[in-house]
Amino acid sequence: MNFAVKYFTRKVCRVLMARPSIKAVVSKAGGSVTCYTQCRTGSSYYSKFDAVITETASHCSPVVIILGWNGSKEKHLKKYSKIFEEKDFCTICVPAKPFNTFLRAGSKVKQISLHILDVLSDLNGQERPVFLYAFSNGGCAMFFHMMEAVSYSTRPSYQRVPIVGTIFDSCPIRPDFNSLKATKESVVDMIRSPVLKSILWHSMGIIIPAVLLFNSTVKRYMSGLTESPLQCPQLLLYSKADKLAPYQDIENYSQARKKRGIFVVSKCWERSKHVNHYREHTAEYLDALNYFIEHCLTTYESTKSDLVEKAVSQK
Repeated sequence: MNFAVKYFTRKVCRVLMARPSIKAVVSKAGGSVTCYTQCRTGSSYYSKFDAVITETASHCSPVVIILGWNGSKEKHLKKYSKIFEEKDFCTICVPAKPFNTFLRAGSKVKQISLHILDVLSDLNGQERPVFLYAFSNGGCAMFFHMMEAVSYSTRPSYQRVPIVGTIFDSCPIRPDFNSLKATKESVVDMIRSPVLKSILWHSMGIIIPAVLLFNSTVKRYMSGLTESPLQCPQLLLYSKADKLAPYQDIENYSQARKKRGIFVVSKCWERSKHVNHYREHTAEYLDALNYFIEHCLTTYESTKSDLVEKAVSQK
């Protein structure tokens, strides 16, 4: 059913491409030139890789890139998008797929991540404060490639957009053999057929260890996140009861970033499930999020003002 809906949507977009409501865009993500369409629906429209962009009337308002967990759907990410839409922020929601996260972390996930940066450029992201908001393994894998793309001078997207804050919900998680069982369970739980569950469980038991041992992206993933040159504040939202995201991994990451002089805000709950903290602790979640957003934007505006004053004084 989902396939039929997506197929029909793509067909409609192709038929309506000549109309003003449909916008054709050329993306240069990953070094290749790709033409894709944006099918507008009111203030929201669809882009490549099932990304959903929600624009606001203001073209200088902040942008929040919401990087979803594995298996997340548009309806799941929309509830997080609405938090920022009510603030008149622009949002880009990007779902993640387990196959890409665990088997194509250095290829497909990178392609998707660079594409989103190109979409951000189309939204005048160079002149707007940007937040990266990652959920679980799927979102954090995309975050990793975006972080590298904007942080290192050897990359085409180096310093292309002002990242003013990063938010992690139920991540980052160290990819090692200790998390293998939880990783397999998180993927297999999405399959209904008992036969397919069994086949997938045993297949992942063979494939994922090989990925952990030989995939270059996975091997440098945690050290890359810890040693990231990004200096912006970070918010970590997690739970001690989360079986898929060990709180020890998240707290170790937090301590490592603090040692590098990064301002890190943490909110840990005793009992809430994986990527379910907002639902189970709505008021506390929003309090932490709103405080963090305000802090980041205040810091950004202050820094921007100081740079303007410095430039004026040097004339």
